[in-house]
Amino acid sequence: MRTLCLSALSVLPCSPIEHIDAAYAAGVDAVGLRLCPALPTDVDVIGDASLRRGIERRLLATGLRVLDVDAIRVGPHTDVGTIAVLLAYARDLGASNLVFTSALSADEYRKSDERDSVRRIAELCDLAQGYGIRPTIEFMAYRGVSSLADALRVAAMVAHSNFGICIDALHLQRSGGKPEDLACMDPTLLGSLQLCDAPLAAPDDLAFEARCDRLYPGEGALPLCELLRYVPIDVPISVEVPNVAPATRSTMERAQKAVDSTRRLLAVARPSR
Repeated sequence: MRTLCLSALSVLPCSPIEHIDAAYAAGVDAVGLRLCPALPTDVDVIGDASLRRGIERRLLATGLRVLDVDAIRVGPHTDVGTIAVLLAYARDLGASNLVFTSALSADEYRKSDERDSVRRIAELCDLAQGYGIRPTIEFMAYRGVSSLADALRVAAMVAHSNFGICIDALHLQRSGGKPEDLACMDPTLLGSLQLCDAPLAAPDDLAFEARCDRLYPGEGALPLCELLRYVPIDVPISVEVPNVAPATRSTMERAQKAVDSTRRLLAVARPSR
């Protein structure tokens, strides 16, 4: 049976404690926690010792594991050493992965920056390995590492056993990728699959769609069942469905809908290899 995780973006804005409680009520196996603010409404977990202790207590009480933590951006000028505090806490939580993206937007990204970016990523892989955490890069069409092909090129350049790739169904589609593209990658690189749905036609503002306007699995037109055929059964599935439209629903209601729709999809998808 696949490990099912509830991503923070499916329920934000809310406190991490609410997120954990909603995930537990929805019956998932794990949570993905946002520890560093990326949006104005995000909570600074690392800067709040009381909250950190509260998260540890709720995880212990619920028995939920932490699949991954975010949000980190890595680029040519990143001071990797400053991420140690985050990694230490992620280790204390028992997290498996640290999801990160390119620090540069697609417009800012220059080929000449890639060597320094790769060097910083390799440093992160080394540092994280000491904490038992695996950095996994998430490509996005509007960021410097914008496609699966980009992520695979970076993987080859980093050449580190502690490096992985997080594939988001929306970002795969919006970057021009197809489910069968996964057949060309080493399956051991795949750290997790993030599921959501969307129309096939891309909007003008890809960043807004990714952060605020996704659909629950089964409500759009993405080839999710086909995608799952290329994902090994031992790769965790994280449901990530940020959407500002149902903001009137409670955190519990949003979590339950996200999980229920994902379970229905998994029930009809053909078993993967």
